[in-house]
Amino acid sequence: MKRFINNILCCVNFRKVNVRDAFMRRVLIIKVSMVFLVTAHSFFFATITFAQDQASVVKVKPVEFKSAEMRRTVTGNLRAYRRSDVASQESGLVVQADRREGEAVKKGDALAELDARRLSLEVEQAGHDVQIKLAAIEQRTSELATYQEELNRRIKSQELAAGAVSKEAVRRAKMVLVVAQSAQKAAESEYEIARARLALLKVRLDDTVIRAPFDGNIVRKHAETGEWINPGSPIVTLISSDLIEAVFEVSEDFSMQRLQSLKTITVHLKERNIHVESEDIKVIPDVDPRSRRYILIAVVKSGEHFLAPGMSVTATIPTNEKGDYLVIPTDSIMRDSGGEFAYKIGKGHDGNSVAVPVSLRVYFAIDDGLYIQSGDLSKGDLIVVEGNERLRPLSPVAILKTDKP
Repeated sequence: MKRFINNILCCVNFRKVNVRDAFMRRVLIIKVSMVFLVTAHSFFFATITFAQDQASVVKVKPVEFKSAEMRRTVTGNLRAYRRSDVASQESGLVVQADRREGEAVKKGDALAELDARRLSLEVEQAGHDVQIKLAAIEQRTSELATYQEELNRRIKSQELAAGAVSKEAVRRAKMVLVVAQSAQKAAESEYEIARARLALLKVRLDDTVIRAPFDGNIVRKHAETGEWINPGSPIVTLISSDLIEAVFEVSEDFSMQRLQSLKTITVHLKERNIHVESEDIKVIPDVDPRSRRYILIAVVKSGEHFLAPGMSVTATIPTNEKGDYLVIPTDSIMRDSGGEFAYKIGKGHDGNSVAVPVSLRVYFAIDDGLYIQSGDLSKGDLIVVEGNERLRPLSPVAILKTDKP
């Protein structure tokens, strides 16, 4: 019994030693972790302080003050330059209509095909009819030549021997010749009618294949394989893909003569930051008496941009009035969730140059200048035009000096 109790006491002492060792190891791990965190924290803030102390090199330009023709922004929509419900000119059963919505097609591409078996047989029949009419012309020509020879022979016999051929016989020969000439003309007319009928049937046969009238995209499909369609029934709706119109409703306060004199206009898609120039500008001289607006249309090329009918667009157009504005370079503008802003050069607490963000409102752009309004800017202030993408508010900056021409 004593021996058993001694064994139990030894096990208990061993467990106490293990627990104490585990506790000491845990304390050691916690101390090492705290030392590591303190060291990393100090290194992190030292890195930030070092980065803040480094001045970003930037290029600047002074803010200018100019007088310019006032411009206003108008809103409009994109509209397809060409939009067509491509229809069939023939009635028949649709045997092929594989084109789907969204497909791009070229001018002349097949959009659908009708059953053309009956028309093909009619074309073949009309071709044989043309050959028959041509043979009839040859027959009438030969007969006409024979009757002409007969008349010439009788007239010559009458001249050589008086009374050899009676006048009645000559008169009858002339009458037969006239009838033969009329028959030949009738045969020639019938031949032309047969040719025209053959040409018409060929056109109808060609019309059984409905083709794209211009380059574009299919936006709606109206007929499927197996359907019966009548002349004028639409097959697909097609919109042009090369050109697109920007349509704006302009207030009658804008000078129509001034807009008609415009050589170019810039169409903007702000959501996608796309700017497209247009040199084809049309002003519709018809003011709506209810809205007191008229239509301005700018034709633009899609090019590499995705432009679709229905998209909202804006344009800045002149008002024929003068105004005074601050002018900054287009490269100075920055954008964030709060809107548009720019960095101007200010002084920090230590007297060094820092980047100060200033809010502004852009009215319009002319060439490379933005005409703006801002209560935080004045003529002569230095504005950052290069290196501003790396800046943060009140970041230290070093101005890069450029040689003046």
